[in-house]
Amino acid sequence: MTSRETAWTDLGDAMPLSSAYLDGFFRPFIGRGGVLALVRAILADEERLAWCAANGYQHHNDFTKVVLGVSPAGRKLVWHEWRQRRPWVDGDYHNHRWDFVSYIAGGELELTDFEEDPDGPLEVDRYRYESPGGQTEYALRRVGSARLREARRVKVAAGEFYFQPHEIVHNAASKSQGTSTFIIQGEVAATSTDVYLAGAGEERLERAAPRFSPAELRPPLERLRDGMEEVSRGTSPGRW
Repeated sequence: MTSRETAWTDLGDAMPLSSAYLDGFFRPFIGRGGVLALVRAILADEERLAWCAANGYQHHNDFTKVVLGVSPAGRKLVWHEWRQRRPWVDGDYHNHRWDFVSYIAGGELELTDFEEDPDGPLEVDRYRYESPGGQTEYALRRVGSARLREARRVKVAAGEFYFQPHEIVHNAASKSQGTSTFIIQGEVAATSTDVYLAGAGEERLERAAPRFSPAELRPPLERLRDGMEEVSRGTSPGRW
C-alpha cells in the first residue's frame, strides 16, 4: 500500500462536484460524523498522521491547510483553520484549478467575487501560480496587468455550505475567531491558477509552504477532534 492509499477516503466520486453534490453527498457526510471519524482514524495511525503532516502547511492567505483524505479519483478533503483578518488586507484575489464545496464548521467567512473590467477600480498585477505539490516553496510568475471590480459579496456562517466553481476570481476572509472549514476539492480542471495582487510589480514572487511534522500536526488535530466531540455530545454551542 502506498502512502497515498493510506489516506484513501470515500468522497462520492460517482457524483459530479456541483451544488447538487452538497445535498447528494457532502451534507450527509458531515451529518453522520464523517470528518470526526476520519480525524480519529488519523490520530490512531502514525502512517496516516505522517501523510497528513506532509500534505499540510501554513497557507499565505491566513489559514492552516491540512489534507485529511483523498479519494481514488483524486478529490481531497481539506481542513482550513483560519486566522482572523480584514478582507482586502494583502490584495490577494485568485481562482483555483478545481471546483470545490465548503462547509463552515465554526465561525464565519466573508466571500467576495470579482470580475475583470477595464474600468474596474482595482488595479492589479496578474500572476500565474502552479501547485507546489509536495514542495516546500513555490513561485508566482507575473503575466500581465488587469483591473477588477467586485461582483458579489456574501457572508457564510457556521453550519452553512457553498459550492465554488474553479474559474471565479474571489477573496475569502475570516470574520470571527475560531473559523474552521472543511472543503472537498474536485478533480483538477485547469493546469494553473490566476492570482491578482495589488501593488506587487515584481516579475517573480517566491513563497514558502513549509510542511508540518507529525508531532506539530498532532496537537491541532487533537483540538479539532475534541471540539467536534464536544459538539456531538451537545456540550458546546459550536457547529461541526
